[in-house]
Amino acid sequence: MKRQKQLANFLIKSVKKSHITLMGVTLGTLGLLHSMTPSAIAENYFGNNNIQFDQDTIIEFEFIESHGAYQSTFGVLDIDSCQTQPGGEIILSSCDKTALLVEAKASDAHDTVARSSTYEDSLVNQSRETDFVGTPGNTVPRPMSEFKFEAGKRYAFYLESSFNGGFAGIVYSSTDLNSQGNVQAIFEEGSVATAQLVSRQNVPDSNVNQYEALINGGVLIRFDDTGSQLVKTDYQDVDFDDFVVGIGGYQVDCN
Repeated sequence: MKRQKQLANFLIKSVKKSHITLMGVTLGTLGLLHSMTPSAIAENYFGNNNIQFDQDTIIEFEFIESHGAYQSTFGVLDIDSCQTQPGGEIILSSCDKTALLVEAKASDAHDTVARSSTYEDSLVNQSRETDFVGTPGNTVPRPMSEFKFEAGKRYAFYLESSFNGGFAGIVYSSTDLNSQGNVQAIFEEGSVATAQLVSRQNVPDSNVNQYEALINGGVLIRFDDTGSQLVKTDYQDVDFDDFVVGIGGYQVDCN
């Protein structure tokens, strides 16, 4: 067991020497370590219908960039820890949450919220000089993180936002957890070169299991925070570039 732990630590550290490219963005230190549990007890699923693995799984995360006026925190929500209403509805405020990537400010440089959104995907269109750009090491001082997902447990990612120190809403990667049942996060394979702007209620292939992509090149998760309580429907830009994270990239079994 001690040798297994040493091997695991070496693999997590050694991946930092490699580079993975997703959608033209170079990700420096991503990895997924899949290990520890000999028998399958759950389906491996990674997408908008929750996150679940059949083995204890450690995954690395890297902040790519953000394009939102809010100051946000990205993390993991443990669905199985949540309390429920008598009718079975999840009480989201009762769930255990683990923050992974935290913005120290809303964007690299101060910008006014009075300026209209570009209504474009700034990651795809390379318009990084506009639309509240936030970059690793600046907006997010610690752009790398990792998390251990326990075998068989259900998880989701969350993006919690604030504005001028006040709560500005929270959205989830699992569509069913969002208040209006809207898609607020897109899981994209590394082979995807461009992304189309789509309505929040009609993201194509939003229920696809991206597990194979996760372990074979990695996945980008792209949040749209316009489900937050401060933005009226007519002003929602639906560009899915408000907070972008690179996830995974390779698989190692230590059994």
